[in-house]
Amino acid sequence: MYRFAVIFFVSLFATIADAADFRSYGNGRFGYVVDLPADFKTVLIPENGDGIGLESADGSAKLSVWGNYLTEGGFSQESAQRRKFVEDDGWKFTYEKRGASWASFSGTRRNHIIYMRQIALCDDAMGNFTIEYPSAQQKRFGPLIERMVKSLRAPKHCD
Repeated sequence: MYRFAVIFFVSLFATIADAADFRSYGNGRFGYVVDLPADFKTVLIPENGDGIGLESADGSAKLSVWGNYLTEGGFSQESAQRRKFVEDDGWKFTYEKRGASWASFSGTRRNHIIYMRQIALCDDAMGNFTIEYPSAQQKRFGPLIERMVKSLRAPKHCD
């Protein structure tokens, strides 16, 4: 019984601690939701309400979360165009994975890593996040990205 109680409280504490490391962000304009690292501070809220810009407490990582309407045809075309914009800015992609309604890319430029995630939304729109951080901090930011990828979701009425 004692062992069960200890395991229960350790599990409960770990779950609470994990939940406390993130805060949920819901975008009113496009309806997507995503969990954001709690220690990232807001540095930009665009007037058009499409998303939010944040940075890590130490300023080493920049995170952008936004929605946009498709301008290049369907989701795949828009995703490819946005990837090209980043490539044209000097990033070299080393990872790419796609589904019919999502895409993920990762690459490097000098001593930094970029990770991009995109999902299809309703009404010919897409939800995105991009995070840039120093390559030396990949172990720190990898778990944060994994959580954000899993939590980025379209509104329920889009399903």
